[in-house]
This record gives sequence, structure tokens and C-alpha cells, in this order.
Amino acid sequence: MFAAAQTSGQFYMEKESYALGEPIFVQLKVVNHGPKAEAFYADDRSSLQPICSPYRIRVSRVWPVEVHHLSCPPRGISIGCGPRKIELQPGETYVDRVLLNIHHKVDAAGTYTVEALYGRVSEVQPENTTEIQSTLHFVVDEKPAGERVFEPWVAQLHSTDPMERLEAARILASVAPRSLEDTLLTFANDRWIRQYAPLAFHRLNTPRSTAAMNELLANSEPGTWERRKASEYLANDQCAGDY
Repeated sequence: MFAAAQTSGQFYMEKESYALGEPIFVQLKVVNHGPKAEAFYADDRSSLQPICSPYRIRVSRVWPVEVHHLSCPPRGISIGCGPRKIELQPGETYVDRVLLNIHHKVDAAGTYTVEALYGRVSEVQPENTTEIQSTLHFVVDEKPAGERVFEPWVAQLHSTDPMERLEAARILASVAPRSLEDTLLTFANDRWIRQYAPLAFHRLNTPRSTAAMNELLANSEPGTWERRKASEYLANDQCAGDY
């Protein structure tokens, strides 16, 4: 990844406590202290495949009831994805973030522990990639997140930046409440964010979303991501969206 003496990295949580259903991110801040540019390989936020990510994250709940294995393990093989290369200029800081809600069960009130690891997962990264590890903690409150929490992400769906639109769709598909059903049901009709429609419909679990999932399965081309995911969710694969 980078020369350890020149560049440093640190995992952290944005805050200590979150409302139930609120987007939760693990963040990694990387700083280039040296005199020359350094390459950093960041998460591919457009991908639903954690096997493509340079991060390995495991979540456990430690209170009120201790529960381990709240993370779906990376499975399968990478399909057209990999870490994004970021050129860090001298003195530059870059913050990457990983959404926990999508591949980890953080949908109950309690105290959680996160074991976060950054390392080499792709041949595009140097063999001497420096590993970064941290153990973090956060609390999920019993009070549900209000709709205002999601307003910035709904607005970001209309961004002129394609990557920002993808990030917003990924977050809303993972955490948006049923009150945003009308917004989520439009995902299948938007070619750019269509890949998140199966996850959004699966989480909604309403008569309308079930009908939309079946329609998506029927109308998607064989071999496409959307058809594969819709089929898996309809078959009740609990970790279907994890690779």
C-alpha cells in the first residue's frame, strides 16, 4: 500500500452512539507525511462484493446479550471489481469509509465491537502492503432513526456525480425505512443504481416490494447481477448480498 514511515493510517468511528437504523460507518484516515506521492488503495464503494474490498471487518454485540458472528463472510470470487487507487500527494489526508449496515447485523440496540483490518486483497496492490488493525466500539440506541437522518442520502440520489449517486443508493438500500418505499421502488428503473434494487426490495419485505422483486427477476437478462441477487433473495439466502 504505502511506505510505513511516510504514510500513516488509523481506523475510527464517526461517533460513539447511533440511533437504531441509522447508517453506521467505520472510517479510515490515511495521511501522507512524506515528500512524494504515495498510492493508497481504497474501498470500491460501487461494488456489493466485500471480497473485492481491502477491508476485513467483523462485528460482535457484547451487551445486553453477547452475540458473535454478526458479519456475513466474504464468499465466491470477485466479479469486475477491486480496490480504487488513490494518489496521496505530500501532506494530503484521505478518509475512506465502510458502511457496516450492509453486511453486518447491527439492527438491534446494544453495545458492539468492531474488529477492522486493512490489508492486501488484490494483485493490483503491492505485495508489501502495510496492514492496519483496530478494535473499535459503538452503541446502538433503542430509539429509531428519524426520517431526517435519511434526507441527505435521498437528495444525494439526484447528484450529478455518478459515484455519489451509487453511494446514496447503497446506503438507502441497506438502511432506509419503509416510509421511503416509493423511493426505493424506483431503483429497478434506474440503470445506474439498478444493482441495489434487489437488496432494497428484500429489506422492505412488503407486498409491493415482493411483487417488484419478482418483476425484476422476470425482466432481467440471464447472468446479470440483478437477476442473480433477486433469485437468491427470493430463495431466502440471508447473506445473499454479501458477495
